[in-house]
Amino acid sequence: MGLKNSFISFFVKLLQSIKNLFIISVSERFKNEFTIAVHKYNISRVKATAATFIVLEIVIIIMSLVKNEYQFPDICYSGMYVFLLTSMVIYLLVFIKLGKNIVGNSTIIQVGGISFAAVILYWCAGISLLDQVHYGQIIVYVTALLAIAVLPLFSPLVLLSIYVPCQILFVALLPYFQQSSEVLFGNYVNSTTFLVISWVISRMRYLNFVEDFEYTKIIQEKNNELEKVNRELEEANRILEKLSQTDSITGIYNRFVFDRTMLTEWDRCRRHSIPLTLMMIDIDFFKSFNDNYGHQAGDDCIRDVARLLRASAQRSSDVVARYGGDEFAIILPHMEKEEAYQFAEQIRKRVLELAVPHEYSSVSPYLTISIGVHTLVPSDQSSIEEFIETADQALYEAKKSHNKVVCL
Repeated sequence: MGLKNSFISFFVKLLQSIKNLFIISVSERFKNEFTIAVHKYNISRVKATAATFIVLEIVIIIMSLVKNEYQFPDICYSGMYVFLLTSMVIYLLVFIKLGKNIVGNSTIIQVGGISFAAVILYWCAGISLLDQVHYGQIIVYVTALLAIAVLPLFSPLVLLSIYVPCQILFVALLPYFQQSSEVLFGNYVNSTTFLVISWVISRMRYLNFVEDFEYTKIIQEKNNELEKVNRELEEANRILEKLSQTDSITGIYNRFVFDRTMLTEWDRCRRHSIPLTLMMIDIDFFKSFNDNYGHQAGDDCIRDVARLLRASAQRSSDVVARYGGDEFAIILPHMEKEEAYQFAEQIRKRVLELAVPHEYSSVSPYLTISIGVHTLVPSDQSSIEEFIETADQALYEAKKSHNKVVCL
């Protein structure tokens, strides 16, 4: 029983080895792309080979005519040359056209490539048969066997379907052209040997092409996956960075961004002697608003004010931030004191125009804000701490009366 199982296992492995020898498969997900890649490769080889044969045949025909004083030499050779020249011109024109739509002409390209190789092989076999009468050599035929193995790209089974019928026909016709049994035997052995060697070479090339193609596609897939992950990571980092810089309730910049921007703008304005304005803004009687209308209404109120401030400060250098609680800050480089005061007044009036009811305010039936403004040209004699403190002091003065702008 064990011997029988061993024999069956050996037989199965043998069949698998034979199958692998003749059938080289491509991963199903790469099959269409692989077919297109093979067609592109074969089209370029067919066009180059056809053009080469056209030039060679024209040269041979001209040389033969000159040598024979412009008389056609042997009718068989002449017919063969004219046939090959005509065939190569047709194949060149056809494959130029097919190459313009490889996907749509896939089947025609496959059949055309096989027929092209067959025409060359059978033609060279015919020339070698004619050569038997004069030279007894088969160099043209064996060269064609090798050329078809290294120029186009065919699967092992397809190439075998081209080689075997031609070899059978060639061997069958040889005795009619070659009378020497010794030469015949040598031609049989040499042609068969070259056929096997050429087929092995072609199989190795095809296998390498398949492996390289699949490896390249796998690497490409991995790179695409890596790029996708990198893009997602970059997007996540952008979102994370935005979240780290943005106030969760209002969507404007948070205190961290304010502190960082304040340092940057202070240094820049100090180096270039540029005026720098800081506005500190506070919602009047916000605690009463929040206590009586509820926290949700309080958050909505803060969002409305933040939205108005952001819409008002539209210059690229302007920075609106939530300073803390119901307090906001606006950093305004390149803004003089008078302009800053007028701008603050516009903001104050726009908040009042929102007409947000506030029954618990002692200055207005609607929501109001107080604004403290300080403008300075930073220098070595001033400090950023004093600058912020002065703006805060201006806000303190404004809040004494409420719904007011105070500039210091």
